[in-house]
Amino acid sequence: MTLGQLLGEAGWLMAPIYACSISVVALVVHKLLELRAAQVNDLDWLEPTIENASNGDMEAALGVLQEKAHPAARAVHALLSTQSYRPDRALAEAERVGSLALQSLERRLGMLSFIAQASPLLGLLGTVIGMVELFMRMQGAGVNEIDPALLSSGIWKALLTTAAGLVVAVPALGAYAWLTGRVDRVKLQIFDSVERAISVLPPLSIAPSMAGYAGMEKAPSRADESSRVEDVMGSGTDAP
Repeated sequence: MTLGQLLGEAGWLMAPIYACSISVVALVVHKLLELRAAQVNDLDWLEPTIENASNGDMEAALGVLQEKAHPAARAVHALLSTQSYRPDRALAEAERVGSLALQSLERRLGMLSFIAQASPLLGLLGTVIGMVELFMRMQGAGVNEIDPALLSSGIWKALLTTAAGLVVAVPALGAYAWLTGRVDRVKLQIFDSVERAISVLPPLSIAPSMAGYAGMEKAPSRADESSRVEDVMGSGTDAP
């Protein structure tokens, strides 16, 4: 018996399992092409960008980032291009661009996870339906007319859908875990690249919101402290 004949014995519930297997292949190929287009393994642009930014040559830094498709490069480009005219919005713009890039990479990963969970359940459903049909035939035939060969044949045919569902679910789950790991790695690359770019920006160009984000809150000056003390002492001497 060939594989096609074997799967043909499993019944109509093999149709949605076939659809799940085709969807897994299509989703994995699509995400691989998307990761390749995003050049997630190319970080050669980072060091030249940081060096140019630290030297104050923002045009050269932006030129390095101009043609790069990596989500981190796009986030850093948004940071450097915005800080020159709206430093208070530079970090927010980098976060916005980075979030949009991550959303694009995470799109349809949920469908892959759903297929990995649904395929075994579809296989189990097919097995249950096959066992119900088998016992219904046994009940109609009577106790004395039960054929052991018919019984065993009905059982293995019913189990085919469970096996097929697991065959689809295991690769789907593995692909989902691998792709999720790649997206998490890109997320860390975005965060690290933006932080490194912030660290080399001129201090005067960092807005208060960005300074708070980078952990560089402004400390009160000595003049502010002196004026505060004088105000307190003055209010005490004026009291009756």
